[in-house]
Amino acid sequence: MIYLDNAATTPLLSCPALEDAPFFANPSSPHTLGIIAERAITQSRQVLGDILLCKPAELIFTSGGTEANNLAILGFAFAHMKTHPRPTLFAEPWAHPSVLAPIQFAAEQGFAQAVIAPAKEWNIPGGAALCCLSHVHHETGDITPIADIARETKKINCNAVIFTDGAQGFCKDIHAAQVYTASDLYSFSGHKCHAPTGTGGLMVRVGVKISPLLHGGGHENGLRSGTENTAGIVHMAHCARYLHENATLHHERLYYAYNTVANLAGDLPDVFFNRMGSNVSPYILNLSFLGTKGEVLVHMLAEKGIMVSMGAACKSRKKDKSALAAMGKSREFTESALRISFSHLNTQDETEYAKEILRTAVMQLRKISRYI
Repeated sequence: MIYLDNAATTPLLSCPALEDAPFFANPSSPHTLGIIAERAITQSRQVLGDILLCKPAELIFTSGGTEANNLAILGFAFAHMKTHPRPTLFAEPWAHPSVLAPIQFAAEQGFAQAVIAPAKEWNIPGGAALCCLSHVHHETGDITPIADIARETKKINCNAVIFTDGAQGFCKDIHAAQVYTASDLYSFSGHKCHAPTGTGGLMVRVGVKISPLLHGGGHENGLRSGTENTAGIVHMAHCARYLHENATLHHERLYYAYNTVANLAGDLPDVFFNRMGSNVSPYILNLSFLGTKGEVLVHMLAEKGIMVSMGAACKSRKKDKSALAAMGKSREFTESALRISFSHLNTQDETEYAKEILRTAVMQLRKISRYI
């Protein structure tokens, strides 16, 4: 099997720290095992804080990226809902569903005002404003110039809060430091970086006001009640440190993999890149193969042991407009699109083989449909 759907979820890396350590105890318990678990979380928070260039106390552990995004957006809305005017939540129309859905919910419930438009069209008000941006776009791999947008936004409203959905960029962007420092809120997801599902977090800068969504024991500085997933947090910190320390090496290898498959755009007619600019991550490649159906291609490739996708695995509802459609892509482009996403585990032989199988599949489908 050749796995090229890493933007959906990544294969687990092993974590030596979990082999012998008794991390099953409740980290809030005062006995020896509880203290061991609590120290493991503290160490993991330090590791992740060093990567994100923030204080360990500014990290809130969650069950994943979706919860972290909801905590950032709804937490901000709840914290400012009584201001006049109500807080304004900004997002681009091609944002991830876990960003768009809570914004829509907050607007429908009257907690906030929603502005869904490209960032260049945002008219930032003087009151409470949350600007939601993607570090790396989940379908096209476009890298958002977070630092530039943040700088211009703060000139207009110095109190505006920059929230970055970092699910696809965390530990995968060699220039991530400028994104981390420009963000007031930054979410990340464990299963996007070879850690277990059910792990993630939100960086909340000191001074940024959000309200908790989960209430109970007051864990995570009162912002996320619930017993922490100690083993998952330790595993996530281990994977993040490994990816962070090897980011440059992985980039060099992945650019080869990316370009190998991307060359199909020159080898076959009517193959087009789906991206908004030239600054893209080598982890995500989105191509449209006109004259085919992406869903059929996915199944044909799966039969050959090659796993790819058509886009976001957690798209909230089938009737919702896809991110590509929101970018202005025609139905012909969106229905024939494939998202091919890589990890450092993919080998040169794998990507070259996948390219040839994909080429053959496209030619077969076009022959059947008499496209060319």
